[in-house]
Amino acid sequence: MRMNRLVFIGLLAGILAGTAYCQARPYGNPAGAREQHGAYGRQQANPYNSQTDNRYYQDQDPTVDVGFFYNELSPYGEWVRHPRYGWVWFPRHVQAGWRPYSLGRWVETEYGWTWVSSEPFGWATYHYGRWAWDPQFGWLWVPGTHWGPAWVSWQQGNGYVGWAPLPPAVGFQVGIGLQLGGLNISLLLSPRDYSFVPERRFLDANIGGYFVPQARNVTIIHNTTNITNYTVVNNRVINHGVPVGRIEKATGRRPGRYRIDSANNPGQARVQRDVIRIYRPAKNRLDTVKVGRRNDAGLRQTQQDHQEKAPPPVWVAPRARTAPAGIDERQFQREQKDLKKRLDKEQRDLEQIHRQEAVRAKAKADAQAVSQRHAAEMKALQEQRQRDQKQLQTRQEIERKAARASAVKTRESPKQDKAKDDKKKKGDKKPNQK
Repeated sequence: MRMNRLVFIGLLAGILAGTAYCQARPYGNPAGAREQHGAYGRQQANPYNSQTDNRYYQDQDPTVDVGFFYNELSPYGEWVRHPRYGWVWFPRHVQAGWRPYSLGRWVETEYGWTWVSSEPFGWATYHYGRWAWDPQFGWLWVPGTHWGPAWVSWQQGNGYVGWAPLPPAVGFQVGIGLQLGGLNISLLLSPRDYSFVPERRFLDANIGGYFVPQARNVTIIHNTTNITNYTVVNNRVINHGVPVGRIEKATGRRPGRYRIDSANNPGQARVQRDVIRIYRPAKNRLDTVKVGRRNDAGLRQTQQDHQEKAPPPVWVAPRARTAPAGIDERQFQREQKDLKKRLDKEQRDLEQIHRQEAVRAKAKADAQAVSQRHAAEMKALQEQRQRDQKQLQTRQEIERKAARASAVKTRESPKQDKAKDDKKKKGDKKPNQK
């Protein structure tokens, strides 16, 4: 096992050698952008420093840190030890262009705006912990143990509403609320992190089908306002976010009021009339998650060191016995084709929007500003295309490594079990040898 890990580390060294020690800010400011959002283009310091407690970064089985989450989420994704966040998870074989909080819908409950996921792992990844965006992997889930209706940042304005997963730097404490370490939440997120939809679509089911092309975020973000607002009422985390009245006006209908109840087993959230059932594990299960308290408190930020070194390679956990075995190369090929198809569609949609806006821009000054915005969006799309393709390749390579490590572990298990039995038998004989 040690030799396999060393080989893997060597292979990934090249992949991660150039990883920035911060969340990249790929988009600059379009022409005419308000200065309050200028930090999106300028902000470069967002590194999550290594924790002072090295126990979280020792070479140990993931079940020691993430507890019951390991077995529950292994059927749907891979566990990776990240140099900044510790053990993290990402979903396996998701659709091209997948993002957190994309397959499901928003509903109004006694907890405020609540995300009802149609994914079998959603009970965990959208109600506990945080999501981190990594330049090499894409989206990674960082475990936590504090339940919330959703952990997102909200933007709204100019006919759009958008949300982005709260990053690991954002903690939460009852009686205090979100902990930002004195930073503006807008400095912790990039336009790339948001999913925007027209306000009139906000209550629709399968809302991911109405996402604006991601490259448009570079323009939309400068015409919206951050409206993130979490409070605690009667020990319940309330996600106020988008004003209900504004959604009623935009959609022409009143949001249904749902009540949340606990489901008996993990899996997809279930809606029954005015009740939504979401699995919430018992406290004794959450207590097995040792990283939860650290992650819920938020991971500290420090000023970027101009002479920083690239972070070390990650380690991959073998798949749990509940996870599928083997490697499906045909599935990988389908994912690559689907990604190209999706990116090509986004480019066509973006080009169509650009043509429509160019026609409406009659004045010379307006036409020039529109042209500059369009150039910024096309640049963002090309960067997105290159980034998404590389991230898919990295995730697929991780899936191969995890499957191979599991195969090795499966072959070694009988030998290890036999060695333990032999050792136990020898120990049982010792008292009689006098």
